[in-house]
Amino acid sequence: MSVPRSGSADEPPALRRALGVRDAIAMSVAGMGPTLAMNLNPQEPAKHVGRAVPLVFLASTVLLLLVAWCFAHLSRRHPNAGSAYGFVGAVLGPRAGLFAGWVLLGTYLAFALCSMAGFGLFRSDVATRLHVLDHPSSLKFTVFGAFAIAAICVTSTKRATDALTVFEGLSILATVAVSCAVLRQVAAGHGTPGDPRLVDLFVPPAGTGPSEIALALSFGFLSFAGFEEAATLAEEVRDPDTTIPRVLVGSILGAGALYTLTTLAQVLGFGADAAGLARLTASKSLLADLASQSFGPHWGDVMDVLAVFSALGCGLASVLAASRILWAIACDLAPGSALARVSRGGTPLVASLAIVALALAGYLGMRLAFDARGSDAFFWGATLGALGLLVAYLAVVASAAVSAMRDLRERREGARRPGIAIPLLAGAAIAYTLAVNLAPSQPGAYAILPWIVLAWCAMPVLLVVARPDLAARIGAVSGGEGRRT
Repeated sequence: MSVPRSGSADEPPALRRALGVRDAIAMSVAGMGPTLAMNLNPQEPAKHVGRAVPLVFLASTVLLLLVAWCFAHLSRRHPNAGSAYGFVGAVLGPRAGLFAGWVLLGTYLAFALCSMAGFGLFRSDVATRLHVLDHPSSLKFTVFGAFAIAAICVTSTKRATDALTVFEGLSILATVAVSCAVLRQVAAGHGTPGDPRLVDLFVPPAGTGPSEIALALSFGFLSFAGFEEAATLAEEVRDPDTTIPRVLVGSILGAGALYTLTTLAQVLGFGADAAGLARLTASKSLLADLASQSFGPHWGDVMDVLAVFSALGCGLASVLAASRILWAIACDLAPGSALARVSRGGTPLVASLAIVALALAGYLGMRLAFDARGSDAFFWGATLGALGLLVAYLAVVASAAVSAMRDLRERREGARRPGIAIPLLAGAAIAYTLAVNLAPSQPGAYAILPWIVLAWCAMPVLLVVARPDLAARIGAVSGGEGRRT
């Protein structure tokens, strides 16, 4: 949505367009946090589909490619720092855009909280492994991680993405090396006795129904969550209408290959029988435990250290993405506010620090007000983010479907009928996954978390209803065409 972005109406400040393809890739990959995902996400799918965990991540790759196509299609048409805020606003109208942007903002905020909690958990685990501290508190480490992310945000976006490249790049290389080494051991006959054929890991066990597969797929979706964060750099990357779509699709393909390879190694490394799957589901750090049992405890220490950096990078990417959406919304609704300002380095510094503060406050609220453990805060944040992300994805794929139909109707260059089928298939898969995660109700805190997401989603709707003057202003500001760069 095109507006004066603060200060002078004649010369609205803009984000500095100084990033390249590598920076966008770093943002997308770090947003997913592959090392963090492969340490903590395969356990739950194993509870639902047994040894067929690789099937879950392969199927998730296919489904997320459909979602990536939708983001790529819209980012090519409407590149903007607000991501879904601008995409949906450009196609379905500014009020729908506000809803989608607000939901995605909450999603990234939850992922920032989740990543900070993950940093604290893995840093605490490293201290325990190295016998540095007895029963170390993850709370202190999480607070330290939040301040570290804030310190990196103060620098330029270029330096921040360089940090993301280092944090996640080393972790991915180590993950691939461990996975390949484990698979080589298994192929040489040193795996668990009675290991099945590789093809059997891509077939659901007898008695596994669609609902179990859908529940497992939700964790597959969660593992890819954040790939679309690269779209928020559209006003800072050169040639965004070509760079961002390629990065979005390429990130899914790369992550899907990594996840499938890693889960194959994890299932075969721990053992595909009942005892092996029990060890896998009980693990608190899959890659570290896999490396320890295969190559010695020191390798487990290395993988845990790398997981610490992966969590830090994932948190940083989530903060960067959330701050761009917050900045874009503030530019349209409160152009004179501090949140709409751009620092001398060309970044939304105030918005970034606000996101860090909110994420840390949410974490402390969970720990102190609800007497939660660090692992509780991690999984609660992950659940909030996953549910919000599914809602945001639905808004984006609906917009992509409408946009594709318009392209076909207006006979635009490159318009094809499959362009309508792709978002429809993606929407059906997301809607079913969301429904399975909402009913039946989960026990304990997980019964309350969907209501928190619903309350967050209702905020922009209630705001527009309560403030018709604001609704009119949103429409007047955007002109119904979304944010333009």
